[in-house]
Amino acid sequence: MSAAREGMKLSFLEKFGYGLGDTASNFVWALMMNFIMYFYTDIFGITAAAAGTMLLFARSTDGFFDFFVGAVADRTQTRWGRFRPWLVWLCVPLGIVFVLCFTTPDLSAGRKLAWAWVTYNLLMLTYSAINIPYGALSGVMTDDPHERTSLNAYRMALAQVGGIVANTSFLGLVTSLGAGDPRRGAQTTVLLFAAAAVVLFLICFATTRERIHPPAAQRTSLLDDLKTLLANRHWLMMFLVGLVNITLAVVRGSAGIYYLKSYLEWGDRMIGLYFLVGGLAMIAGAMATPFVVGLLGRKGAFIISLAVVALTAIPFYFLLPGQTAGVFTFHVLGMLAAGVNATLYWTLVADTADYAEWKFDVRTTGIVFSATTCAQKAGMGIGAACAGFLLDHYGYKPNVDLSDSARHGILLMMSLIPAVGLLALAGAFCGYGLTEGVCRTMREDLAARRLAR
Repeated sequence: MSAAREGMKLSFLEKFGYGLGDTASNFVWALMMNFIMYFYTDIFGITAAAAGTMLLFARSTDGFFDFFVGAVADRTQTRWGRFRPWLVWLCVPLGIVFVLCFTTPDLSAGRKLAWAWVTYNLLMLTYSAINIPYGALSGVMTDDPHERTSLNAYRMALAQVGGIVANTSFLGLVTSLGAGDPRRGAQTTVLLFAAAAVVLFLICFATTRERIHPPAAQRTSLLDDLKTLLANRHWLMMFLVGLVNITLAVVRGSAGIYYLKSYLEWGDRMIGLYFLVGGLAMIAGAMATPFVVGLLGRKGAFIISLAVVALTAIPFYFLLPGQTAGVFTFHVLGMLAAGVNATLYWTLVADTADYAEWKFDVRTTGIVFSATTCAQKAGMGIGAACAGFLLDHYGYKPNVDLSDSARHGILLMMSLIPAVGLLALAGAFCGYGLTEGVCRTMREDLAARRLAR
């Protein structure tokens, strides 16, 4: 093995440290995916339709900001690299805004809504500004495909640790720390998460290193970068996948807490167990990804994982309260596949950055990851809006028994709606062109170019 290839190998400490950055990010992400709608309707005190409209605006419009962050990160030059410094610069601001977003001020209804709009938009902007450089960092730590898959397996596994902590403890901590006041409980709980996130981002910064750098002669404008991005058909496919996948995940995730609390009538302990088991299953799926890829290849594994997530969602339409074993069985199977899918997604995005350098001799890792995050943020907005509008359409009312219509709507959102969309997405991904052979050729050509510089 050449010295150049040996230099692309990553230690356990570096992989683990990098993954801790997504543990921190997932404190925010998990609450945005699974609890933000519930927080706004049942604790903060606004309607599902109002919350859905706000979330659509916030998550869909800051895509332009995401692209700007990626462009600036690509052009950042420090002794620590292009992407790592952002973890230090923005971890504390993110923690502060996170707490403010889950603070319920004693204001009139109109001013409370304004508070929600301002704080949620600030949270999304700050999250983008730290998470886009964090994601792009994985694309410049190594170009070895096995190391990338392993790195992202650690990332997804440790992200789920953050998700498990947030998902399993949020409702219980709100109750215990609030002492009868869920507004105070939510604020204090998020304060704890925010403090932990700051520490973990700093550890991520300290344990990682950037190894891949743009060509020395690269001087491009933002417009040039955008043209290169749009000419990258493989990235366009990943953009579509991110948009649709997250839209469906948010619809299902938003319905999940209502499904568990109001349809199954589970208490905080059972809900915590549900999220704990699902998170552990997703960790297992993430860590098994290299093995699955060895059997099916990255493209095949990604397609199969989408299909399995879809097929395991369908039974939730038919499961009845009391069929606990069935709920946990299909939840675990779906989360195992989701772990494989989430791990491979960012590995495939990094491949599209390699393709841009190979095809156009321009490396814009920050742009590629920021534009991909833009797709996910847009999907979060569309999914949250759809969830809010569907809940409102089917007549959901907070803190009262479910009507037959509301129950039917929640079941659809948990099962058939995401299942149909994911199966269609799996079919569309069959057209993705970066096969194992193409990636091998790209990697060898790029390694030769870098040695020749």
